[in-house]
Amino acid sequence: MQEINQNELKKMILFSCERIERDKEQINKINVFPVPDQDTGNNLTATLKGIKEQIENKEFSSIEELTNSVLEGALTGAQGNAGIIYTGFLAGFFPALGNEKTVNAKTIGDAFEKGYEGAKDSIQNPRQGTILDVVEAFALSFKKHAETETDIVSIFYKSLEKANEALEDTPNKMELLKKAGVVDAGGLGFLMILETYLDILKEQEDISPTKTFSFENQEAGLKRFIQIISNRYEVVALLKNVDENEKSIKNKLNSLGNCLDIIQVKNRTKIHIHTDSPYEVRDIVKEIGDIENLKIQDMTREIIGEKSIETVSIGIIVDERAGLTSKIIDHYDIDVIPFKINWPEGESLPGNTICEKIKEAKKQGLTQKPKIESISPEFFFESYKKQLEKFKKVLCIVSSSKYSNNYKSAVRAKTMLNQNDQDNVYIIDSKNISAGQSLLVLEAIELIKEHRNIKEIEKKLEKLAPRINTCFVLEEERWFNYWFKKKTDYKHVLAQVKDGKIIKIGPARSNNFAEILFKRINHVTAKELGKGGRIRAVIAHGGNQEQAEQLKEYLKKYKRADISFVTITDPVTSINACPESLIVGWIVK
Repeated sequence: MQEINQNELKKMILFSCERIERDKEQINKINVFPVPDQDTGNNLTATLKGIKEQIENKEFSSIEELTNSVLEGALTGAQGNAGIIYTGFLAGFFPALGNEKTVNAKTIGDAFEKGYEGAKDSIQNPRQGTILDVVEAFALSFKKHAETETDIVSIFYKSLEKANEALEDTPNKMELLKKAGVVDAGGLGFLMILETYLDILKEQEDISPTKTFSFENQEAGLKRFIQIISNRYEVVALLKNVDENEKSIKNKLNSLGNCLDIIQVKNRTKIHIHTDSPYEVRDIVKEIGDIENLKIQDMTREIIGEKSIETVSIGIIVDERAGLTSKIIDHYDIDVIPFKINWPEGESLPGNTICEKIKEAKKQGLTQKPKIESISPEFFFESYKKQLEKFKKVLCIVSSSKYSNNYKSAVRAKTMLNQNDQDNVYIIDSKNISAGQSLLVLEAIELIKEHRNIKEIEKKLEKLAPRINTCFVLEEERWFNYWFKKKTDYKHVLAQVKDGKIIKIGPARSNNFAEILFKRINHVTAKELGKGGRIRAVIAHGGNQEQAEQLKEYLKKYKRADISFVTITDPVTSINACPESLIVGWIVK
């Protein structure tokens, strides 16, 4: 075999996932470095599972396409030292394959060399006697043979022998392994992956098997001993929107622990560290970028078989006016309580959404305003019970109390619970609606992912709520004159939420709603943005998708901008603000 393509590479990855999953306990049992927590097999499995989920049901037209998905999955799934190091290997290996339809032995040899460099660079203090020895031995051998040979399978066999020798030699390079009577667990896992790669490549070859590593006597020879752990907590964080390089991040975290591993792929970063100050690490990590996921694990508990991962069990409840996307609702298991809307004229109007029905009502000249009823306490009560069955604590974030009785209903419903359940329910008046309310929910999700306790989250949200800006451009006065209680002599209106109430800013004399709102954002937050603040925004529209996307592009002009999502307005806001409205909620931090 002189060339391989994306299909062979995909198959190699998928089968290596099966192999590690099958043999992970064999890896776990000999895990003594850097701590004897017996999870190296689990960490490699989690990393490969992340990749599998990204590539299993996809077809790839090129190696470059496969590369993007592999790295996305690895970065998301990577856990522990071994998982981070393997991800570092992949981050060096796959991009080095380039964007050709097939790759030959020489290109693969260069890629293995880059993979070794990537694995080594991901570690704060590389040591001999670890997985790096196995990666290096295989990479150097493959590159050397690829200079003069073209048969990929033949080179794989020869290089695998060198990797075997390197693994068997790890106890001679690390006293800890020698005392325990085992080889390095991470190195064993990487060797299993390489063996699986070869199994796939040799399917069509008729070559006698080479010597592979013998696992006999590994478990029997394992000596149990007490290892003093100076940094008992393992922190693993996945970040997005990271502007700092690896050197800068290492400088911030170096003094807080050991086993610091960092992988950066595009604008996402994975950080792994062992520390005695997990919450100090958490707070520093939060300043580096936006946390997608964070895990804190007490390794001393894991060693003795107790539950070690610190979990946060907080459920979220919102009323429908938050206007969250279905993806966010499903992913975080958020319970959304709908409003009851009575609109006899609208029931027979064509259209799948409230926005479409309102536009049709406008065409027909209908003027009867639908009746929107506040949510009764009974609905909040049922939602509390439902979420408390799944979560230890519940956070209820309702739309502004100035525009409905939802806050009062949520509070009343809480008193209907038994005392123990009452102590586990926390209610926040968002003092906002639509995009502004959804932005506060997103901030709550971030705080939950940062492992904050619910009382701390409550305090932070109460401080954040007044800082969230929400502005509207509304198309016609007659659709919202119940807000202002008076007629106006201009067509479009610019409004904002202030202290939980909607107030009029003035006429919007342009038809370019996106430009109007972008100018307003600049006017309100120019100083904060000028000082390097990061803007986070949510955009909602009343069927005005083109203007919403234009506003999104405007916001991208900021160097530090995160447009969380663009969505159509919720039913209540649609009734009040449609047609063709455009809404943006934003905060600068």
